[in-house]
Amino acid sequence: MSFLGKVATSAAAEFTERYRAGLGPRDVDTLLRAAELVAGWGKYTSDRFSLVHGDYRLDNLLFSGDTWVRAVDWQTVEVAFPGRDLAYFLSTALPPAERRVHERALVAAYHRRLVEYGVPDYPVGLCFEDYRRGLLQGPLITMIGAVYASAERTAAAADQMFLSMAANACAAIRDLDALALLSA
Repeated sequence: MSFLGKVATSAAAEFTERYRAGLGPRDVDTLLRAAELVAGWGKYTSDRFSLVHGDYRLDNLLFSGDTWVRAVDWQTVEVAFPGRDLAYFLSTALPPAERRVHERALVAAYHRRLVEYGVPDYPVGLCFEDYRRGLLQGPLITMIGAVYASAERTAAAADQMFLSMAANACAAIRDLDALALLSA
């Protein structure tokens, strides 16, 4: 994770400079502090892990009515501690007010499905803690995507998406005190 930590801190420095006018000072601070914690993320994979998509967001999901949902765009797949995809999805896709109202129920529903699929010895409290730890995925992928994307920047589309995702992720990180959890 030390390489990823270096990538994260570099991307955070460039992202916060590029988007400073659209970010509040609290978000800049949260993004920079979150990036510094990425290098230590690996210590959470020692006793539990899962396959992580890494860029699990709505535009990487294909729906077929009520029949199925398929995830696409698997270039960031890895084995890591659980909770990262869920945290990334909820923290970047939902406006903070909506996330605050629904996140505990959504994490509990996610946990119920894990248990139904045979995941043993994973209490809902630990699932929620892994969700909190996973909140760094939002700023990590958002900043790396914005800074290192090969496509031409478009202020009307991509820049607004990156700013929205970053602001939403920062709100979740602060709401759930994820930086303190990961600094311990």
